[in-house]
Amino acid sequence: MTGAQIHLALNHFPIAGTILALLVLVWGLFSKKDQIKTVGIGLLLVSSITAFIVANSGDSAEEIVEHKPLVTKELIHEHEEAADRAMIAIQLTAVLGIAWLIANKLQKGYQSKIFAAMILTNVISAGMIADAAHKGGQIRHDEIRSEKK
Repeated sequence: MTGAQIHLALNHFPIAGTILALLVLVWGLFSKKDQIKTVGIGLLLVSSITAFIVANSGDSAEEIVEHKPLVTKELIHEHEEAADRAMIAIQLTAVLGIAWLIANKLQKGYQSKIFAAMILTNVISAGMIADAAHKGGQIRHDEIRSEKK
């Protein structure tokens, strides 16, 4: 399997995964069940790892499409920039998830603050990943581009 195929095969997982993780984390928050929160963090970690793989296979995908008709360097650059920002957000969210797991295991008093920060960064990262995905889709799907492109 080539890097481009990996990029295309896995690129939807971080989008769906961060949204699903957010729903499970909110469910865990309201149900006050640590097991549900842990499942949500697990989903978040899988999404984070998958996002890392997708990001690292992007150059292979770029090499294949950069010379195709209607593909511009500007579209690729916008997608890369958005993906880089989203990667930082999802990795930060994953670190907060790990921090919550550790703090919860040690029964520290600040788990709720870590959990709140994790949910906030999860919302932000889900939006940023969706934006990066939309910009990535515009590279090969001219029907979803705005008129200026």
